[in-house]
Amino acid sequence: MIRIPELTPELLDELGKSLGGCTFDDENQIRFLRTVDSCEVQAAPGNGKTTLLIAKLALLSRTWTSRVQGVCVISHTNAARDEVEKALLGHAAASVFLGYPHFIGTVTAFLHQYLAMPYLRGLGWSVERIDDDAFAAAAKRAMRGKASLVKRTKQRKGMFARQTETWASNLELADDFTCMAGQPPDRLKVRALRGQHGPSTDCGSDLESLKTELVNQGIYRFGDLVALAKKALDLSPNLADRVRRRFPLVLLDEAQDTSGSQLKILNTLFGNGGAAYQRLGDRNQTLYEGFAEEDTLWAPAAAVIPLNRTRRFGSEIAAFASSLTTRHRQQIQGEPGLPCRRTLLLFDQASIDRVHPAYVEEIQTHWPNPPGPPAALWAVASRHSSYRPRGAWLPKSLVDYYPSYRADSSSSAQAETLCRMMQKASLLHAGGGQPRASLAFAESALVRYLRLYGCTAENGGRIHNANLWRIPLFSEDRCRSLAVRRLFRDSILMGTSAWAKNEWESFCERLKTCLGLGDASGDKDALKLFLEFEDREAMTASTPTQSAKLAQIDGLSVHLGSIHSVKGRTVDAVLLVESEIWKGNKTEDKCMDLETILPHAFGIEECDFSGNDAHLTAATNAFVGVTRGRQVLALAVRRSAVSVQLLAAARDQGWIVRDLTLAPAS
Repeated sequence: MIRIPELTPELLDELGKSLGGCTFDDENQIRFLRTVDSCEVQAAPGNGKTTLLIAKLALLSRTWTSRVQGVCVISHTNAARDEVEKALLGHAAASVFLGYPHFIGTVTAFLHQYLAMPYLRGLGWSVERIDDDAFAAAAKRAMRGKASLVKRTKQRKGMFARQTETWASNLELADDFTCMAGQPPDRLKVRALRGQHGPSTDCGSDLESLKTELVNQGIYRFGDLVALAKKALDLSPNLADRVRRRFPLVLLDEAQDTSGSQLKILNTLFGNGGAAYQRLGDRNQTLYEGFAEEDTLWAPAAAVIPLNRTRRFGSEIAAFASSLTTRHRQQIQGEPGLPCRRTLLLFDQASIDRVHPAYVEEIQTHWPNPPGPPAALWAVASRHSSYRPRGAWLPKSLVDYYPSYRADSSSSAQAETLCRMMQKASLLHAGGGQPRASLAFAESALVRYLRLYGCTAENGGRIHNANLWRIPLFSEDRCRSLAVRRLFRDSILMGTSAWAKNEWESFCERLKTCLGLGDASGDKDALKLFLEFEDREAMTASTPTQSAKLAQIDGLSVHLGSIHSVKGRTVDAVLLVESEIWKGNKTEDKCMDLETILPHAFGIEECDFSGNDAHLTAATNAFVGVTRGRQVLALAVRRSAVSVQLLAAARDQGWIVRDLTLAPAS
């Protein structure tokens, strides 16, 4: 039985002090802390939802006595999971929930650990890697041996090549795939994409054969976990009861980011009784693409617990953000007395390069001595990747505002090259990522390298991540593993070997020396391709991340990225630049985000964005963007896209309007 101690003022005060000086004086906060039944929480940005979740676990630590039943905390992203784990580590009592019998992890990890992996073990199938990019790279290599697929890529001068590669790269198990336990599958049914050839055709047959080959190699997509989990639940009706007995309390954090089949499985497991299923999130921060998926997203029930107060920003930004709560109407209550500066920057093609400097000027005006060090200053856009310009000029991407910016993206064919994986590890480390995540890239790359070299595990077995450091190569000379780790730390994480060709070649030679390897006995051609240097535009040897992700303007560092990349953060200042929402080539499938939403946001027009996917995405992205900053909020929009009425409304509401199209005073 789940039991919460009586929430006396003294206990709440003690709880707040143990969590760094928080206060729990809102009746809806107390209502959630007290609830031991299923419930839903609609939380405004910056309301302290994660702190509230930790507070609940701290209260439960006083009464939880079972050693076989636990609390299950599920998040959508690793970043959200890490935030919860970090907060628990700082609380002596609540930290008990970091270990058995409790679970804290992503929805993918939950499906993998409690549903998909037990089912795979029962089938006797191996698991080497679950990764979409790795699967795509392996699929593109393997499809060269499929005659029908190769033939299709060459038809009509390669017209169908990209579509065929897309089919192969995104192959996922169909929900109704069939197999036999105890033997490798010889044909697996796959989920069909739009236009994909069916199994009765030669191409469709090759696609099923291709998926089967990769499954037999232990390579899966994340989407496969959903099909495997569904199959496990279908074939074992008692499995759901066992999971519910194991976890009588389930907390789904960031519920708005869990959608489609994943959310359906969780709802099947926990939404029909047997466990207290408490879902927390902000419906208005749903950043999922695809209007067709709207009915599969989390939608709070009528009896939702509203957390309307925010501690992140003041009442002025709160009022503007409230006008953009299009998915779930909510009146956000800002922090009283918190100062802010709201600026509307107007530009044209000739003055677009002045947007970022003008933003920095606004920061310096608000803070003569900016907060820090370092201050968290961000400039973000809905679209941030490069594109092929077509038609009349429009600022479609963040690259138009800051040309040296490049998104951290690459083709899936590069996903398994050693250099690309080292670059990912370097970027992850430079961005403050968890060391274990950087090491995971290094281990996966080393496994692939040793396999291509012809190395094996004990008794000639296959090397994989779980046995990497126990293979004879390392067990016979224990100094080798230490030397490899040091080389990775010094040359990749702390050095620049992944970003300069001459340094990369030296790194490969030193890696070979550290491992004590002679001539390769494996696939030498594949090994050569694996070791090639990946030259990436806008990356330099001295500053592998700054030229792409950081702008230095008048002594201040401004982080650049997509709205997705800043989601979940609290920053000091944020600039949202106008960019394109693109869902397709049709007119109704694309729009310029700020041009679309500002008339509604400033009260000039009353718009219902729910009828158009592109418009709904524009409103959602704008909401997420404007609710990141504490005190400085700037919007950059084309001068030609705003009306006189809109500018008057903005000024009436206290916004500063700066027209960069006017020549600066001499």
